[in-house]
Amino acid sequence: MTSEKRPLTFDDYWKLKALSDMQLAPDGRTVAYTVGRLDPETDKDTSAIWLLDLASGESRQLTAGEAADSQPRWSPDGSKLLFVSTRHEGKPQLFVMPVAGGEPKRLTGMELGATSPDWSPDGKRICFLSTVKSEGQHVALETEWLEGHSKLDKESPRLRRQTSLKSRLDARGYYENFAHVFLVDADASPEVEPKQLTDGEQDDADPQWAPDGTSIAFMSNRTANAEFNGAGDIWTVDPDSGETRRVTGEDFTIFGYVWAPDGRTLSFFGFPEWFAHGFSHMHVYTVPVEGGQVQDISSQLDESVTAVYSDYDLPIARNMAWSPDSSTVYFVADVRSYGRVFAVGRDGGPVRQVTKGDVQVSGIAPAPDGKTLLLLAGEPTRPFDLYTVPASGGVPSPISDLNRDLLAEVELATPEQLTFTGADGWEIEGWLIRPVQADGPVPMILHIHGGPYGAYHTMFSFQYQALAGEGYASLFINPRGSTGYGPAFTKAEGIWGEKDFVDLMAGVDAAIARGGIDSGRLGVTGVSYGGFMTNWTIGHTHRFAAAVSINGVSNLISMCGTSDVSALWLKQEFGGPFWESPELTKRFLYHSPLTYVGNVTTPLLLIQSENDYRCPIEQGEQMLMALRAQDKTVELIRVPNASHVVFLTGVPRHRYLYWVLGKDWFDRYLKGEGGAELEKVAEEAGAAVS
Repeated sequence: MTSEKRPLTFDDYWKLKALSDMQLAPDGRTVAYTVGRLDPETDKDTSAIWLLDLASGESRQLTAGEAADSQPRWSPDGSKLLFVSTRHEGKPQLFVMPVAGGEPKRLTGMELGATSPDWSPDGKRICFLSTVKSEGQHVALETEWLEGHSKLDKESPRLRRQTSLKSRLDARGYYENFAHVFLVDADASPEVEPKQLTDGEQDDADPQWAPDGTSIAFMSNRTANAEFNGAGDIWTVDPDSGETRRVTGEDFTIFGYVWAPDGRTLSFFGFPEWFAHGFSHMHVYTVPVEGGQVQDISSQLDESVTAVYSDYDLPIARNMAWSPDSSTVYFVADVRSYGRVFAVGRDGGPVRQVTKGDVQVSGIAPAPDGKTLLLLAGEPTRPFDLYTVPASGGVPSPISDLNRDLLAEVELATPEQLTFTGADGWEIEGWLIRPVQADGPVPMILHIHGGPYGAYHTMFSFQYQALAGEGYASLFINPRGSTGYGPAFTKAEGIWGEKDFVDLMAGVDAAIARGGIDSGRLGVTGVSYGGFMTNWTIGHTHRFAAAVSINGVSNLISMCGTSDVSALWLKQEFGGPFWESPELTKRFLYHSPLTYVGNVTTPLLLIQSENDYRCPIEQGEQMLMALRAQDKTVELIRVPNASHVVFLTGVPRHRYLYWVLGKDWFDRYLKGEGGAELEKVAEEAGAAVS
C-alpha cells in the first residue's frame, strides 16, 4: 500500500456520495443527476440536483441539497427543470426552476405528497403520482363511531380489516391508500387542485406521456384476481376524458416499460405469469400501443434482463431505452457477473452486446443523435458515476468523478476471481477481496447474496472494502440459483440449502487453497435468502466461528403466513403449498433452518427490521428463542422503522450501525473476545510508547 493512502473505514460511509437518476437534456448537451449523501449530525438523507456539461466536463450544483431533491425532469425546450423535493413541510412535492438559475417554484401541495413527474410533450402539463386515502381496510363500525363522536382524534390508529392475501407490501406498507395518476398545469400554484385521472383500490405506477401527447401510459394490476397474481399491465389514460384502456394482457408480470419515440410501440421487461419463473429470467418484450401481439425480442439472448445495484444505495435509472429513430432497444442483462448493455431491433432478431470491460451498467440514456449512450455505471474500485460509450460498442468511459476526494485518500482492494467445481461438477464463480494490509493469514467472511434469484456483480462494495480495511478477507460467490449463468443454472434443482450449500462450501475451500486465509477464523453472513443460508449453514457445519444473519428466514411454514408474498411464492419453490399434503409439510420443514437449530454451535447475531414484510421479524425471533432455550450464544438487533432493505429504508445511523454491529461481532469471535477494544488499547499504548 502506498504511504500516502489509507484503508477505507466504515466511518467513510458518511463521505460517500451516491449518484442516481440521470436525465439527458433534450439537446443532448447537459446531464441532470441527483447526488445523495447522509448527514450524521441530523440523521437525514439529503440530495441535490447537479448539472454536467458534456462538452466541457464541468459540473455545477443546481439545488441547495438541504432537503431531498430528486427525480429531475427536463422541460421539452430544455429551459426548466422539474423535480421532487421534501423542502416544504418534509413531504415530497413538485417544484420547477429555470436551468439558468433562480428560485424553485412549488407546483403541488398534495396531502400525501407527489412523485414520478413527467412533462407533456408541449410543456404545458405535468402528470405525476399521488396517494389517495382508502376506506378499504377500515372497519365500518369504527368509522360510524368516530363520525358520532366529533371530539375524538380522527387520525388516531384505526382498526384494520384484512381479507386478502395482499394486505401489505414490503417498503410500501399496508394498503390503506393507493397511488393514482394526477395532472397539473406547468404554471400551476399549490392552491390549485390537480386533476385526478385514475382511481380504484389498486396502485398505479410510472406515468409516462405518449410522444404525441394524446395519452399517458401507466402500470397497474386491475385484474379480477389481483389478490393471486402480480400482473402489472400497461394501461393508457386520456388526459382530457380520463378514459382508460389496457395495452397488455393479463398473462405478464411487468417491471418497467418505455415508449418508442415514434409512439407506436411500447417495450417492457418482465415474464409470463406471476411467480412461475421465480423472478429469475426476465426478457424484453414489445407490444403495439393500439393493442396486438406481445413479442419477445430478447429471446435469442439466453440471459435475464437485470438491474445492477450497490450495497450502499439504489442507483435509480432506466435499464432499458429506445434509440432516437425507434429502430433499436437497448437494455441491461447479466453475463455471468457483469451487467452489460445489449441492443436488439424493434422486431427482435440478433442481439448485440454493446459494452465491454469491467464496467457494471445500471442505467441507459441514448444521445439525441443516436451515436452515444449515456450510462450510469460503476467499477470494482469506483462507485457509480456517469459514463459514455459509442452506440456501436466499446468499453465505457467515465465522464464524472463524484467520489474523487474520497478515492484519493484510500487504497481499495481489487477482487480476485475464483472458479471452482461445485455440486454435480458444475463450474461456480466467486471472488475474494483481501485486506490491503496483511501480516500472515487473515480471517475470512463468506457473504451470501439474496434471492435466491440474484447475483453478485464484480463492482464496488462499500462493506467488503471497509472490512478489508479492518483486516478481513471477503468471499462472495454466485452459487446455483444465481442469475447471469443461463436459465438452467438459475432454475437448477437443489437450491434452498442443498446443492447451493455445496457450491458455497466448495468456494470456501477454493479460497483457503489460494493461501493467506486462516481456516480457523471463518465468518458467514447474508441478507434475505443470504440470511436463510447463513442460518442453514451454521446448522449444517461447525467450520464457522461467527455468523451474522440479516433479515433472514428460519421457518418456511410461518413465512407463508406472515410474509407479504410467500403464501404464493413458496408454493412455486417447493412444489405446492405446505398444507396440501404431509409430504409437502415435511418438505417445508426439511428446508427450514429452524429444524436444525439443535446442531448450532456458532455464535449468531441476528439483525431484523421491525417493518420487514418480506422476511418478517418473527423469523429472527424464532431463531433467537430456539437458541436461547438451549443457552447458546445469540443476539437479536431490532431495526425500527426499516423494511427489508436496511440501507435504503433505515435512518442513516442505522444504515451505518448495522454494518458496524456485524463487524464488531466478527471482531469478538474471529479476533478474540472484545477484539476491537483490545486492538484499540494496544494501538493507543503503542502510540504512547513511540
